[in-house]
Amino acid sequence: MKIINDAIHGQFKLEGVTEELLSTPEINKLSHIKQLGLAHLVFPGAHHTRFEHSLGVSHIAGKMADSLSLNDQDKSALQAAAMLHDVGHGPYSHTLEHILADRGGMDHMAVTKGMIIGDYDVIVQGEEDCLDYRKTIPEILEENDLDPEFVASLITGADASGTERSLLSWTEDSIDFSQGDRTLGHLIHGPVDCDQLDYLLRDSHFTGVKHGIVDHNRLIECLRTKGGDIAVEQGGLSALEGMLVARGLMYSAVYFHRVTRVTEVMLSRAVERAGDDLPDSIDLQRMVDAEIWSSLDSVGGFSRDMITRLKYRKLLKVCLTRRKEDLNDEQIERLLSIAKNPESRRDLEDDIAYRAGLEPGYVAIDVPSVKLLLSEPRMSQVDVRVVGKDGKTRWLREVTTMAEALRKRQVTQEAFYVMTLSGFETKVSEIAERRLFS
Repeated sequence: MKIINDAIHGQFKLEGVTEELLSTPEINKLSHIKQLGLAHLVFPGAHHTRFEHSLGVSHIAGKMADSLSLNDQDKSALQAAAMLHDVGHGPYSHTLEHILADRGGMDHMAVTKGMIIGDYDVIVQGEEDCLDYRKTIPEILEENDLDPEFVASLITGADASGTERSLLSWTEDSIDFSQGDRTLGHLIHGPVDCDQLDYLLRDSHFTGVKHGIVDHNRLIECLRTKGGDIAVEQGGLSALEGMLVARGLMYSAVYFHRVTRVTEVMLSRAVERAGDDLPDSIDLQRMVDAEIWSSLDSVGGFSRDMITRLKYRKLLKVCLTRRKEDLNDEQIERLLSIAKNPESRRDLEDDIAYRAGLEPGYVAIDVPSVKLLLSEPRMSQVDVRVVGKDGKTRWLREVTTMAEALRKRQVTQEAFYVMTLSGFETKVSEIAERRLFS
C-alpha cells in the first residue's frame, strides 16, 4: 500500500493494481509533462503535472465506484483506467498533439491504448540498461484479473477525446435511456467523469483561478446508475450545475486565455517548422517536456528563436482578431478551411510575413475554437440524466434552463488570432485584413 499526500485530495491510499501501476515507466514519465503546457507563463503556479493529475483521477474514480456500490472487479478496472487515461500524452500534452499527429504520429488516445495492450513502448533505445526487470502494463493488469483490452476500451471508447473527435459529431438525447451499459466508460469519459472533476479542481488550485471550484463530494454522492448510464439525483442538481459552469469558465479564463494561446502557438510553430531536423513523430511522442525543448534548441534557426522568446517571455503580439458574431458565413468557412489545412495556413502566414518584411514563421494565424472541437468533446455535453424525486429520469435541459445556456455559450469570444513580432502589429494587421477578408 502507498500513501499519497495530494495538494487537492489530501491523503489517500493506492493499493492493488494502482499501487503496481505506480511503479511503471509509463506512469512516472508523466511527472515530467506539465498538465497545462506553457500556462505557467501566464499563471505562475501552474507547474503541476500529468502524474499527480492521474493519481487524483484514480482516487476520484474509487470514490465514484463506492458511491455507485460497484463490485470490486469493476472498481479495480475503473481505477486502473483512471490512472492510465493520460499515459499516451507526449511532451506539452495537447499543445503539440495535433502537430505530432500531422507529422505521422498518433493522437494520445491511440498511444494510450497501445501502451495498455502492449503494442507501444515508452522506453527509447538506450534507456533499457538503467531499468531493472519491469512488468509491463498488460502483465500487471492480467495478474490482477483485468483484461487490458477492456481497460483500454474504458479510456478510448466512443465518448473519449482525441484528434479525431469533434463536438459536431455529438447527438445528445438521441440515444435511448436503456441502450447498452455505458456506466464504467462514462465514469472515465462522459458528462460527469473523474477526469474533469480532478482537472477542474487541480487546475483551479494551481492557477489561482477560483472558477474551477466544484462541490465534487456532493456530486459524487448523488451519482446513480440508470438505464445503463450515469445519472445524478435531483438533490445533486446544484453541484452538477456548478460543475458545468466551472468547466465553461475555466476554459475561457485559463485553457483558452489569449496569452496562453500565444505561447502554445509559438511552441507548436517551432516544432512544425523544424521539419526533418527533429526525430520522427514516434520518438518525439516518447519525449518529455525538457527533451523536446532541448531538441528544438539544437535545431537552431527559427525553432531556437521561438523557444528563446518563450524562455524570456518575449512573446508574439496579437494584432488582429474578430468575434464570431462579427463574421459572415463565408468568412467563418474560410477560417475553418485555413485552420484544418496546415500547409495552406503556413503558405498564407508566410505570404503575409513576406509582404510585411518579415522572415517566414513570424506571422501566425490561430483559430482556437477548432482546437477545442478536436480536443474536448465533453464541452458540448450538458444534457446529463437527472433522476427526479418521483424516480423518473429526465434530461438536464428538462429540469433547468441552464443546460441550454451553457450549450450556446462560447468558450472563447475571439474566432481567430493573427500574431506577429512586436513593432510589426499595424503592418501585419492591415495585410492580414486584406488577405483574409477581401
